[in-house]
Amino acid sequence: MEVAKASNKLLHAENYSLRSQFSGEQSVKATMKRNYEIVDGIYLVQGSYELDLHNNFDFKGLDYSVEKRELVLSWQRSQGDWVSTDTPQALTIEFREVSEFRFMPRDSEMPFTEDDCINSFGYWVDEDWAEGVIMIEPNQTAEPQWLTAIDFMSGAVLAVRANSANATVLA
Repeated sequence: MEVAKASNKLLHAENYSLRSQFSGEQSVKATMKRNYEIVDGIYLVQGSYELDLHNNFDFKGLDYSVEKRELVLSWQRSQGDWVSTDTPQALTIEFREVSEFRFMPRDSEMPFTEDDCINSFGYWVDEDWAEGVIMIEPNQTAEPQWLTAIDFMSGAVLAVRANSANATVLA
């Protein structure tokens, strides 16, 4: 069921992208500059690193500065025996010049152990066809008005629009 739902979201994202190209819609929002890529909704790729944020890292928290307009997200390597000792110890992503920051609450029925595990890393789209966080195919480009979003296994969602996002890996 989840695979079908994710595929449906990808299809809708493709359709929206095509619709906006042909409808002549203009966007005044710039695309966020990143020093990393997200692949398959769970892998952060930067240089020689391909980090599995779903299985190999635990989300530790966020720090949001209203004054500086910065959001810093932090992960630490999971302690599970499935995680290679070659996996970096920690990761942060710093969003600068934040213009929009949203947090959608967790599902109160879910155990708190699901708060540190991401479900997917993609985009939040304020359109009727989108049902939460969507992912795009490698050959697609995110629309400038879409917010970068992370949803967690607990149902919580972080969504942010910023000028730039920089990942730092602590080996």
